[in-house]
Amino acid sequence: MFCVSNEAATAIREAYLDKGEWPAVAELRRFYRIDDNAAALTCARTIASWAPIDTAAMKALRKGRTRGRNV
Repeated sequence: MFCVSNEAATAIREAYLDKGEWPAVAELRRFYRIDDNAAALTCARTIASWAPIDTAAMKALRKGRTRGRNV
């Protein structure tokens, strides 16, 4: 398991859309050490399928949260 930065996700998504699956795998490997081809391909496909986060929606969600105990 690993966390994917916005920078890495954008680079992988762009490589996938512009050039295909295997260039996306190469881009993934620039950021993360994944030796297994099948696992790297699965990760690249998964990351490429993510939609970019709508920052305005995220800010609205954060504002709506209350601090304190969950009831």
